[in-house]
Amino acid sequence: MKHLGSTRSALREAHAVITPETFVRTGLAEWPGSAIILHIAPVMGLGARFVQFTAEMPPHAQARESAHGYQRFVFVLSGEVDVQVDGGEARTLRESDHVFFPAGVAHTLAAREATRLAVFEKPYEAAPGVDAPPVCWGNERENPGTPFEGDEGLIARKLLPDDPRFDFMMSTMSFAPGATLPYPEIHYMEHGLLMLEGEGLYKLQEAYYPVTSGDVIWMGAHCPQWYGALGKVWSKYLLFKDMNRHPLTVLPQPGGTR
Repeated sequence: MKHLGSTRSALREAHAVITPETFVRTGLAEWPGSAIILHIAPVMGLGARFVQFTAEMPPHAQARESAHGYQRFVFVLSGEVDVQVDGGEARTLRESDHVFFPAGVAHTLAAREATRLAVFEKPYEAAPGVDAPPVCWGNERENPGTPFEGDEGLIARKLLPDDPRFDFMMSTMSFAPGATLPYPEIHYMEHGLLMLEGEGLYKLQEAYYPVTSGDVIWMGAHCPQWYGALGKVWSKYLLFKDMNRHPLTVLPQPGGTR
């Protein structure tokens, strides 16, 4: 029996919920031979200022840095990938490992086996008197995290340094069964979110959405948002948010520049 057009996906003026039954695969020149699921991008027409996609790399597939010089964050969902930074360090990354590449840093990724990566890219927003950020490596599972606002059932793990050189933050949020965000949030930062584990209920604006592993969410600036965990196991999501920059810097400038 077909789905007959039914889906949990939704697109609204300040948020989007994108679920696996609606995923469509395409290609990108920097990722030859890999299937790319582009989840979030400015072409949505809703004001998104970054790109989030899943890269499905077959064995021996390779990828290179963004041709447009965008900074890039890569999180390994499954498999193994060899990473080489031009003139710098080389590492093999496995599940839950991650790496950040500053804008314009040449690098390659080579899959040792079938590998799935969560990838986030955005133009770098320079700030006066602030140096560019360095390459950063880490592993989410080795990160102890901290209780969010003192709640031991809600653990936040920052995957990038809390440092003004970075113009966005990547983190994971882990929720014990029944744990919730302590209050609805409304803020100027936008989010890209990937459900990694478990299930829960997300409130976005005035709508409630059941979400589970594999779902993607975009939240625009000032979108009312709240999450509660359901089920019998912990849930976890990977979260992008822009930060450390004055919001006026993202507005178009005369002549179409920023």
